[in-house]
Amino acid sequence: MKRITSRIGILVACVLALSGCAAAGGTSDNPSSGPDVRASTGTGWADEIAEARRRATTDFERSALADGRISDAEFAEMENAFATCMRDRNVTFGGFGPGGGYEFKPGSGTTTEEANTIADECSATSGLDTIGSLYFAMQRNPQNLDEAAITAACLVKKKVVPAWYSGSDYSRDAPAMAFPFSDGARGEKALRECDLDPLGLLDESKG
Repeated sequence: MKRITSRIGILVACVLALSGCAAAGGTSDNPSSGPDVRASTGTGWADEIAEARRRATTDFERSALADGRISDAEFAEMENAFATCMRDRNVTFGGFGPGGGYEFKPGSGTTTEEANTIADECSATSGLDTIGSLYFAMQRNPQNLDEAAITAACLVKKKVVPAWYSGSDYSRDAPAMAFPFSDGARGEKALRECDLDPLGLLDESKG
């Protein structure tokens, strides 16, 4: 079964989507590797990092978020904690995909509903809801650019909406999914791709 990590988890009200600069799941010990809010030339992620730290429930989360960056090593520690939590509760974690999606499989005697609950609980206790979600979000949109604008531009690039289509048009059309796609099937496929990777940054990412 497929699970997609929540969009910034607890910070969904602050930003619209999850992902920059380093491959997800990397294991570099370089503390300066991985997405860094101070490396961007846009608005950056400082506010979201600060909010996540205020709402963190573990010392690991607070420590990882304290310097305004999430290193590959910190992400790897979170990923290991999440995988261990799932395994200890009879659910097999299949690893993260681009943008933070992941698969898991309940073991014998564990129902799908129970596995979903376990995944949510492990997301909270391991730091996936804070550290992981922000890491993927910063990969996807390193400068924290306007989501509507970059998604609209992506749709234009894929030639499924008119060249004049803008962020304000996207914001108007998104609630009702009333997009002016030139071809419905192609448009829906492009929308999924643009939602995952509007800036085209994840193609060469490991995960």
